[in-house]
This record gives sequence, structure tokens and C-alpha cells, in this order.
Amino acid sequence: MASAKQKLTGEPRKTIQLTSVRTDSLRDKQSKIILRGEHFYKFFQCPHWIWYDLYGDQCQKKETPKLLEMIHRGGLRHDHEKLLIQPRTFEEVKPELFNDLDEAFLATVELMKQEKNIYHGVLMDEHWVGMPDLLEARPVEKGMKSKFGSYYYVAYDIRSGGYIPDEIKFQLVFYSLILERLQGVMPQKSYIIDGEGKEHSFTNEDFLEQFHLARESIEKILEGEKPPPFLKSGCKQSPWYALCTEEAVGCQDVSLIYGLSQSDQRKLYDAGIHTVSQLAGYDMNKLQEKMEGWTFDKVLRFYNQANSLISRKPIILKKNKFPEVGTEVYFDIESDPTRSIDYLLGILVKKGSKKPEYMHFLSDSKEDEPKVWNQFLDFIESLEDFVIYHYSFYEREVFKRLSNKYGISSALAGKFSDNTIDLHRSVVESAVLPLYFYSLKDVAKYLGFNWRAEDAGGAESVVWYDEWLRTGNKKILQKILDYNEDDLLATKFLKEWLERQKPTLGAKERLD
Repeated sequence: MASAKQKLTGEPRKTIQLTSVRTDSLRDKQSKIILRGEHFYKFFQCPHWIWYDLYGDQCQKKETPKLLEMIHRGGLRHDHEKLLIQPRTFEEVKPELFNDLDEAFLATVELMKQEKNIYHGVLMDEHWVGMPDLLEARPVEKGMKSKFGSYYYVAYDIRSGGYIPDEIKFQLVFYSLILERLQGVMPQKSYIIDGEGKEHSFTNEDFLEQFHLARESIEKILEGEKPPPFLKSGCKQSPWYALCTEEAVGCQDVSLIYGLSQSDQRKLYDAGIHTVSQLAGYDMNKLQEKMEGWTFDKVLRFYNQANSLISRKPIILKKNKFPEVGTEVYFDIESDPTRSIDYLLGILVKKGSKKPEYMHFLSDSKEDEPKVWNQFLDFIESLEDFVIYHYSFYEREVFKRLSNKYGISSALAGKFSDNTIDLHRSVVESAVLPLYFYSLKDVAKYLGFNWRAEDAGGAESVVWYDEWLRTGNKKILQKILDYNEDDLLATKFLKEWLERQKPTLGAKERLD
């Protein structure tokens, strides 16, 4: 295969070691040294994901359906992506060429030489392989010297949201660095197109130092160096989650502490604290002295969390006082990031001692979303003497996004924001639970709540939604609604549990 430099300059063709790089050849001896854009996503989700893919027992790997993987990555459906980039003229690399990435790369280079915008191209240089969603040709700017002459390329990814997490930024920086090797010009910026077709950018140079630190860590893993045990919420997206948990639990690693970052882990390691037991048994005053830069509240939270894990009992820090109102509303949203649609706004209404009533506002298409939004606003406007409970930040985030998109009066926006309570915050501020994660399902299941569907989950709901749209099967729709209602019942269950709790003797009291 000709190198990019040879293709662009006409130098003699030479064969290099990237022959037939295939997506299923991770365990091949040659492919172990190949650095791919997807490695940055995997590294930030779970440090062990890459290592297990290469060196783990493949029989223990859980298969992740492609749609679920796309959901977790924030990707969009192929047809929706094409709609978003319709204002641009582009050429698509033929899908069948991806059976051999060398051929897909050569096809990409030919299109680049023709100054075409390229959808789903392949970039290669030595052992680096990247597949940006879109490559866009731009006129050279003053001082630029591109191997293409009057133009150069920048990289885009297409994502459901406008927020660009670090793993996506690093993938885009990676693509830009390959482009620099191919065209002799480092793009100043990288870009994403969100689910609404809006363009967002960042400056590559701002992330180069962090990128290279991550790249070096990833390359060590590719070469066989196994990362230390670490359990984080991103591990749940990995097909190796069970092994990550088993390893961390087996050695009682401090990363089992909820909210503890990898830098926190390294700091505790440096202090000689490697296990949950060591942290739980440490003298609090000495721990505060050793953990320079940590607030007392942070030290106390980790200390309490360690003791809760060891005792397997909750620690209640304070009693929750919720407003006494005539109407309690529990609120939960289901979204499909692959279509960029918030398809279900579910509410559970409890008035006094009456049986709670489940209501929902459902969109069966993007065009239906504004109507559903206005129906929901009519419901909010009708409320009096009420409070709205939700779990975690997502409902507020979607409310703000839909408000900006479809409009809302300032009075109604204030009515919503002034009367909502995030029960995730209530849990974290008032209770320490013997759990590794504090998602609604983790917490509610620990407290005894059960969902009707064993495979219930936000990502699974998206799969059901897709199936319902394709088939019109009313049983599938009912499954979606049952899951949403169960989320609301779990939120209510949690709120009522919090109301009943009284403070227990915790670390702070013992210090006093």
C-alpha cells in the first residue's frame, strides 16, 4: 500500500505493515500497534476496555448491540446524518471498501486529490488509523502550504448533542494530526455537527498536551501494559464491565468509592492507601493532613463511603424535608439520541391519598415534538400548589433545550424551575449508600424497587422505540410506557424512603 506521502507526491510505491487492517483483527500480531480513533472513546469510558479487547478471554466478552453502542457514543443514524449534512456537497466512500481499510483509505485520498468533501472517509499514516464522519475541503489561509495546493481539509464528527466531551475532542485532534501528516497543514480547529444541524468547534492546540498524555497511555496499553484496577460509570458501557467490577472488588480497590476520580485514586495510592478497608480504617485527621488540596467535605464523603461499603449499611447524614403540597409530580424523559428526539415526557401525578396517575406526552416523529412540548407546557400551566421531582440533571437539561428550541414564557419557565427538586442531589447530600454507583436503578433496586421488564433501561427503551416506529406493534409501545412509568414509580419510591430516614452516627459526629 502506498503511503499518504507517496500518493500525494508521486514517490515510489512501497509496501508497509498496514496491509488489510480489518475491524475484527484486534488480536492479530500486527494490529496490536495500530492506534485508532475509537481507542480514545474506549479509554475515557473504561481504561481496561482496550486491554481486554486485545488480551482478555474473548469468551467473557459481552456482546453490545450496535444500536446500544451508537447510543452510548452519542452517534446518529446514517439516514439522519445524511439529512444534517445535505447543505454540503459530499462524496461517500463506498461501504463495501471498509472490508479492507487500506482500500477505503486509498479511495479517500483519491477524493481528497479531487477537492471533494468526504463522508465517512478513512485516514491513515503508519500505525494511526482514523475515520472522521466528514472531511471538508477549505481554501488555504495566508501562510499555509498545503500539499493539495489551494485547499486543505478539516475534520468533523456528527453527534446528537452540542456538548463535546474530551473523548470526542481527542478523536478529532487525532484526525487533525493525521491530516497534518497527509497534507502538511494542521487544521486550527475541529468541528462537530449536532442533531439539529448546528456547527460547534474548538481549537485543536488547546488540547494537544492532554491528547498526547492520553495517547501515550493508550499506546502502552496496546503494547500490553495493563492499567491498574479502576471502576467508573463509563465501565458500564464496556462489554467487559463484569470483569472490571470483579477485578476492582477482588482487590478492594479504592476506585470502588463513588465519585472518586483516577487522579484521586493516584493521590490515595501515593499516601499508601490502596483499598477500601485501608481508607475506612484511616484516622480522619491524618487523612485530612495527607490529602493536601482536598476539602474536609471531600475527605469526609470518601471516608463515609468507604465505611458504608465495609459495613454494607447506609449512613444517613441528615433528615430530608420536602415541601408539603397538594400535588406531587414525578417527571422522567425518554430520548433517542440516534434520531435527536425527546420522544416521551412522562409524569406521575399524586394528589393527597389518591392513587398516583400516570400520564405521558409521546412523539412519533421529529415533526410531532413541538406539539408534544406545548401539551406538556399546558400541563405545567395548569398546576397549582405543586412540586416536581426528578432524578439527576437530565430532565432540567432537556427542559432548557426544548424551551430554547420551541419557546416558553418567562413566567412558565420560572414556575417550572422554582418548583423542581432533583432527588439525586437529595440522596448524595443526605445519605451514603453501600453502592458503587448512584444511578436511579442502582439506588432504587438496592432499596427494594423492581422494574417490570428485566431488560429495562434507557438505551433499551430506544431500541423498543425504533421497533415500534418500524412495526407499529402496540405491545412494544406498551413496554416503553411501562418502563417510563416504572422509572417514575421508582423516583416516588425513593422520595418516600428519603422522607422516612433519620440521621445515623457518621464520621462527622465521631470526630466531634
